[in-house]
Amino acid sequence: MSAGDCRTILLVEDDPDVRDSLQDILEDEGFDVVPASNGKQAIDFLTLNEPRRADLVILDLLMPMVSGWEVLRYMTAEPQLAGVPVIVLSAVMTPRPPRAQGFVRKPFSLETFVGEVRSVLDGAGAVPPP
Repeated sequence: MSAGDCRTILLVEDDPDVRDSLQDILEDEGFDVVPASNGKQAIDFLTLNEPRRADLVILDLLMPMVSGWEVLRYMTAEPQLAGVPVIVLSAVMTPRPPRAQGFVRKPFSLETFVGEVRSVLDGAGAVPPP
């Protein structure tokens, strides 16, 4: 773990095997990971946990209950979340959503995934001003 990696990542993925694997990888890289199995849990965390706010949201788009698209809409509508970057994970062939600073298409290599996380956290995928 390098200095400054103690950032919190909200990992929103409905597939438990994928979620657990990604959580293990991110924790091995030194990140604090908050797992969520659906968009409702993600919105609850983003709404209720201001002291432990996410530094990054990794978001699957297709989930039951509340989709990743709905989470993106929620984050766009909430001014206090404007600076929180998002990396979208998706197996669906879709353009990168405007609110997302990163996009990783499933299936992906671990190197690609970790590289995208570091790139976005280091500012390469920063949100352009409105």
